[in-house]
Amino acid sequence: MNAPAERPLVAPWSTAFITRMYRYKSLLLRRWWIVLLTISCGLVLEAWLIFQTPPSFQSTGKMMLAGKLNMNQGPVYSEDNVNFYGTQIQLMQSAEVRRGAAELVRSTHPDLSPVPIELSVAQRPRTSIFELQAIGSSPEYTQLYLSAVMQKYLDFKRGMREGQTQTFTTGITEHLIQVEKDLRTAEDEMLEFQKENNIGFIQEEGNSAAQYLVKLNQDFARLKTEYELLQKLDLDQNLDRGEKTKTEASPGASPTDQAGMPFSDVGPEGDYLKAKQQVQLLKAERDTLSQDLRPRHPKIIKLNDEISKQEKLIAVFRADAVEKLETRRKSIGKQMENLQSNIKEWETKALDLSQRLAQFNRIKGKMDRTKQLYDRLTNDLKAVDVSQVVDAGDQISIMEPATPPVSVRPGLIKSLLLGFGGGAVAGILILLVLDRIDDRMASYGEFQRHFLENVVGQIPKEKAKGKMPLLQAEDPRHIFAESYRNIRSSILFMSYEGPRPKTILVTSAIPNEGKSTVSANLAIALALSGARVLLIDGDLRRGTLREQFNSNSRLGFSEVLRQEVPWSEVVMPTAYHSLSLLTRGKPLTQPSEHLLRDSTDQFLKEIYHQYDYIIIDSSPVLAADDTTSLAPKVDATLLVVRLSHTSARLTKKALELLYSRQVNVPGIILNFVDTSLPEYYYYQYSEYYNRSVAVLESEATAQRQPTR
Repeated sequence: MNAPAERPLVAPWSTAFITRMYRYKSLLLRRWWIVLLTISCGLVLEAWLIFQTPPSFQSTGKMMLAGKLNMNQGPVYSEDNVNFYGTQIQLMQSAEVRRGAAELVRSTHPDLSPVPIELSVAQRPRTSIFELQAIGSSPEYTQLYLSAVMQKYLDFKRGMREGQTQTFTTGITEHLIQVEKDLRTAEDEMLEFQKENNIGFIQEEGNSAAQYLVKLNQDFARLKTEYELLQKLDLDQNLDRGEKTKTEASPGASPTDQAGMPFSDVGPEGDYLKAKQQVQLLKAERDTLSQDLRPRHPKIIKLNDEISKQEKLIAVFRADAVEKLETRRKSIGKQMENLQSNIKEWETKALDLSQRLAQFNRIKGKMDRTKQLYDRLTNDLKAVDVSQVVDAGDQISIMEPATPPVSVRPGLIKSLLLGFGGGAVAGILILLVLDRIDDRMASYGEFQRHFLENVVGQIPKEKAKGKMPLLQAEDPRHIFAESYRNIRSSILFMSYEGPRPKTILVTSAIPNEGKSTVSANLAIALALSGARVLLIDGDLRRGTLREQFNSNSRLGFSEVLRQEVPWSEVVMPTAYHSLSLLTRGKPLTQPSEHLLRDSTDQFLKEIYHQYDYIIIDSSPVLAADDTTSLAPKVDATLLVVRLSHTSARLTKKALELLYSRQVNVPGIILNFVDTSLPEYYYYQYSEYYNRSVAVLESEATAQRQPTR
């Protein structure tokens, strides 16, 4: 197993961000003195610049915004109230005012040499007072310059007001002349129109024409309705409609309202209706007699003859009535044609009257608008003339003249803050540069960004003074113990292509990464699971397992390699059941020469079947050639990487050396992990679970104890 084929899942961006912030925090805590040094240098530099600056003198003055006189005559000169104060401050500090102030001082005091002046203007909160401050190297010139600035500002405002007033007056006068010409033209046009048209007659005639046109339209609509009914209804329907209309008509209705009605008591319509009534009576009488008489009875025959005569009369009367209705329909059509021609004639007449009246109203409206504009411009011109005598705008006056200058050091607080900020920024930049140069990994997420290797376990950082105690069966360091159990599970259940490894070598890239402690505790964790474990101190130069297990054996692995003693005589039991220890023995100057001999292979073959697992603590990969000589002879090699200590470049170099010797590296063990990072939140659950189990066990023990 040389290298994994797939990169592990990357942590969420929020976790990566918090981890990066933790890295910066750790960097700041480690190298805080750099920021402190740069801040101190910045403050010292600014203090030196301040004391090197020649003495300056400050003069102050105040200006106040007076009340405003409201005038109702019309518009006068005013300024935007929304940004008024800011505008005045910028105007006081403008180049025009400062240039005028310098010229004024030079003209009144030619003996004074001009010096650079720092001018600042501020508004007092919740007031209409402006505070002016001038700082310069010459006390007399500074005071005179500030007085000149206030005076030039007032002159500038006065000149701007007068210029605006003059411009406004000229514009109004020119516009007034043009409006007066337009007013005269409109009056002449109105007089000419009145000569040609009688306006009173036009208005009266227009109203009469409109009323008459409404009446004509109403008559036409009534005749049109009557015409359509005569055309659509038959004789009986028209006679029935006429009879109902006459019955429902009010007694006071005018003949005009009843004109065109199709029913009449006399004439063909009346004869037709009377004949129909007579036939109905004769038929009723015949029906009555038919109940007692035979159809050939003389009375029945006589009634049939009379009914036949009446029906013939009905046909005659009906033809006359239909002819009369048709005549009436044609008469109504003629009346409608006559009304249409009258309506068109009166519409033309009314339209002509309306156009002439609209033309008059347009001329009159134009003249009225021009007259109103003329009156308003005249009033505005009068108001401007008054404002030239009585200034109604916002007045700013000098409240306090320039005070005698006092000696100051300008910008002391500002300079110190600038030095502090510049030093802090420089220190932070240096820290960021150091962070870019420093490739030490501080978390599991940073390790993932550099390496593709599998992580078989992560050992948390434990705060302990002196030597770290070895793992115990009931170790109170729950997270620490659980991390080794996790590594043990990874070794037991990790997927392999071949047989599961029994000989495991533990090494690191450089010294002081905790590989010996990891080797010892990993062997203890495997032994606590019931496996027979042999722990070998393979660091033949600086091995420390004898001190960790408090062994008094002076002989060990180095004597076995030199074939001075058999390995079975120097393997020592430990305080842990099923765990044996083979210490380092005497240090060797050239261990790799012994590790490459056949005696080493023979030793590994002999112990291979005697133990379930063989853990070998080896020297760092980059410190000596020992590990790369021994690692190809064992089943698997675990590389220990101490976070915030080991360089990613050195770790990569160590892995390349192992891979070049065809060493099987199934994974990496991360040591000294800071569990306060968000990506290690699962350790909190482990702590909670182990504490809960400990509480339950203590309660069960207390219940088993007999009560006294």
